[in-house]
Amino acid sequence: MRAMRRWVCVLGCLLAACGDDDASVDAGRDVGADVVLDAPADVPVDAPVDAPIDAGPQTPAERMERYGEHRVGYRELTVTYDRPDGEGDRSLELLVWYPTTATTGTPPRYILRPRDNYAFVDTPIAPGSYPVMVFSHGHQAVPEAATFLMEHFASHGFLVLAPTHTGNTTPDGDNRTTSIYYLRPHDVTASLDFILAHEEFGAIAGTPRIISGHSFGGYTAYALAGASYDTAAIEAGCADDSFGAICSDLDADALALFEAGFEDDRFDLLIAMASGDQRLFGAGIADVDIPVFQMVDEGDGHPAGSADADLYWTTTTGPDDLRFDLLGGAHNSFSDVCRTFPSFLDCTETLDPADEQRWIRRYTLAFALSRLMDDADANAVLAETPPAPVEITRR
Repeated sequence: MRAMRRWVCVLGCLLAACGDDDASVDAGRDVGADVVLDAPADVPVDAPVDAPIDAGPQTPAERMERYGEHRVGYRELTVTYDRPDGEGDRSLELLVWYPTTATTGTPPRYILRPRDNYAFVDTPIAPGSYPVMVFSHGHQAVPEAATFLMEHFASHGFLVLAPTHTGNTTPDGDNRTTSIYYLRPHDVTASLDFILAHEEFGAIAGTPRIISGHSFGGYTAYALAGASYDTAAIEAGCADDSFGAICSDLDADALALFEAGFEDDRFDLLIAMASGDQRLFGAGIADVDIPVFQMVDEGDGHPAGSADADLYWTTTTGPDDLRFDLLGGAHNSFSDVCRTFPSFLDCTETLDPADEQRWIRRYTLAFALSRLMDDADANAVLAETPPAPVEITRR
């Protein structure tokens, strides 16, 4: 499969922070290290880690954090679309997770989670209509950056998409220019267009729909959810050389694209993880009018009781919004990397990565099912007092 070619790459600056070169929390940070991974041998998966427990009753929290009733299929597709700047075609790899009728198969070889995977490659699609979740990866990351969450949503009956932001992945290095700031949201919109028109997946792609993202992907998700750009601040910041990479080849045409914005009104809910670049939107974040799950971590500068200093949180005003703060967590807690490589940069030294993933699964799914489907178990989870490392802030 195409993803196997990525195994030979040195994963430099893996899952680096999403924002600009500014070191502030909302602008993001650049971090990195070199890791070389070998492809694992083919290993049949009969009872993967975190497989669903079918016997006995489950509490609402257990239902939210355990895998659901569906086995999960996995495919890789290619999407090509016309760039918005008139620079020709743009192609990207699109990863898809979906409910499958198969009970056995060959697991995918994810870069950051080479074993214990729940999905099977290229298996038949389970008939039905499924809500859609799209995930945008971070700067210098990979689309399979958070497979623990992608597989989880698919097992609970979602069709999950993760586009590759071509030119902004780990093998590309720190190659961030003005264009990637407007190409990223177009990658997501084009991927959703492609899936809705797809002969097989179009038949199961239903509603509602979630836009999600980690790091630079969180910025991307806010743009797609309707955040308006503060183009005056961008121009001023580029003029005094304080806004970094977005200014690299900024011109009038690019400013016009930002001014128009990238809202995709087909999305009904936003899940944003460790997002940066808030200053590119400024007060325009208030234009997001879908429910927002703002997820942050203490390692990115969000200690207990810091909600009032979180500009993404204080600028949105939706009554159904929630803020999740992983106290003791780190930037990469929202990815596969810390559970596989716990000593990697931007991983926690105080929390068990398996617990972090369990809490993230619990609350992201609960927020989605509560706000989109008024699910009773999900409502109960969000109403309870969270475990000690998690701080939930409500409006």
